[in-house]
Amino acid sequence: MTPLVIGYMSIAFLFAAVILGSPIGLAMILAGFGGFAAIVGAGPALSVLETATFETASNYSFTLVPLFLLMGALISGSGVARDLFDGAQRLMRGWSGGLAAAGVVASAVFSTVSGSSLATASTMTKVAYPEMEAKGYDPRLATGSLAAGGTLGILIPPSIALLLYALITEQSVGDMFLAGILPGVLALALYLLTIVVMARIWPGDQSAPEAEDAGGGVLTTLRLFAPALALFGLVMGGMYGGFFTPTEAGGAGAALALVFALARGMRWDGIRAALVETVKATGAIFLILIGAEVFGFVLSTSQITFAMVSFIQDNGFAPWQTMALIIVFYVILGCFMESLAMILLTVPIFFPVVMNAGFDPVWFGVIAVVTVELGLITPPVGMNLFMVKGAARHLPTKTIMTGVLPFVFIDIVRLAILLAVPAIILFLPGRL
Repeated sequence: MTPLVIGYMSIAFLFAAVILGSPIGLAMILAGFGGFAAIVGAGPALSVLETATFETASNYSFTLVPLFLLMGALISGSGVARDLFDGAQRLMRGWSGGLAAAGVVASAVFSTVSGSSLATASTMTKVAYPEMEAKGYDPRLATGSLAAGGTLGILIPPSIALLLYALITEQSVGDMFLAGILPGVLALALYLLTIVVMARIWPGDQSAPEAEDAGGGVLTTLRLFAPALALFGLVMGGMYGGFFTPTEAGGAGAALALVFALARGMRWDGIRAALVETVKATGAIFLILIGAEVFGFVLSTSQITFAMVSFIQDNGFAPWQTMALIIVFYVILGCFMESLAMILLTVPIFFPVVMNAGFDPVWFGVIAVVTVELGLITPPVGMNLFMVKGAARHLPTKTIMTGVLPFVFIDIVRLAILLAVPAIILFLPGRL
């Protein structure tokens, strides 16, 4: 059996294991170890397993991961999400579908401290949906907007998905974060436009200008947004101002998040819960990182990525045809896999193919994340839909799936815009 055949069998085993419900990190380790052992022998495979585990766990660059996760956990547990929604209501006062728009705006701001799509969708649904339900909103509009707003969590920096992409492809973390800003703003604008249209199609029982009763002026709104904006300014401003390295920015952000959490009344039980959540999430991510490292040895020794490149070249695939195939694959995979797992699983396979096709690595990273976002809300099994369902258990799943369809359509439009106009992604990294 040739190394190339073993490589294809390893990939087939990996996806079969994931579909059957195996943790993706474990599946990658098993597929990588088994495939590498079949090519070079059990002894070298055991050595690789030991080396990959140690090098990944001791890699200084990866300390960014728990720091950003801790920052998000502390802020999530401190009740900031409630303030963000209240502040967003004041901004959206007078809008048709104002509370739904406020939920999306609050999700966008919460994304600057969360970095996780699933956490953003779940947290904001718990905060915003009960109020929308009490005001008589059509549940399709309410849940669809919150599921879509949650996807901003893995795009607007500091994003864990963009961070991991930068680390495993050796790109600049700062460039990746900058590249996500304008696509995130575009997503927010398109979601708000969709809400205005859908509020007229699914009006529910509410009058057109919701949230007109939200009092307070600009200063009140800024006060409610202050913790999230301060954290965003510290992390991003510190990195681009030359005051912090990315790792130091993560540490500074976690420290300031702790200050805000203590100021808002969080005590040891809340801090302990945030630490436990961070450890669990970090452990899951590092298991996948170790799996990706082990699986990478199969990809290199079997030369499967070179075979893929040769296949594309021999069959006359144009670069955009190659990209279209990758995008379709991401959308399908996103229907049943968590976003970070998708990035870590597929980037080592696709990245050499994309580079050979001549695409910019920073641009491709954002395109990959945006496509993963689309998969997260694509029925029937988009992960964000189930996060919203978990926070609004009494609603039929069909209602949530119907509500998210207009946002799936607008995400396809956004993806087409980003594919047609790469400058939207590359403008800020090129300037700063």
